[in-house]
Amino acid sequence: MTDTSTRSAHAHGSRWERHSSLQTFAELLLGLSFTAAVAFGGYAAVTGRMTVLSQGAGVVFLVTLTCVLVSWFRAVEREDAPAAARPVAPAAPAHPLSAIDAEYRR
Repeated sequence: MTDTSTRSAHAHGSRWERHSSLQTFAELLLGLSFTAAVAFGGYAAVTGRMTVLSQGAGVVFLVTLTCVLVSWFRAVEREDAPAAARPVAPAAPAHPLSAIDAEYRR
């Protein structure tokens, strides 16, 4: 039997807990712009009207697709990076003059 009362179900939290509101908005805009581009594109193909609107929706879709893909690849890159390659903040010197001296010696 395993005691789960002292440990969480997810060690690092779920994927959705790590999402920022901007990233969530971009992903929603991606889906909506795709739907709009397909709908307006189909209507424009049938009737010959609203081509500017369908082109605008297509441009918004491509821009949001690029932003979301870059965000996803950066997140995967961060997760796959070994602990030694991650940047570590240097320890702060105890005395303010030591900080100035350390900066000067660099």
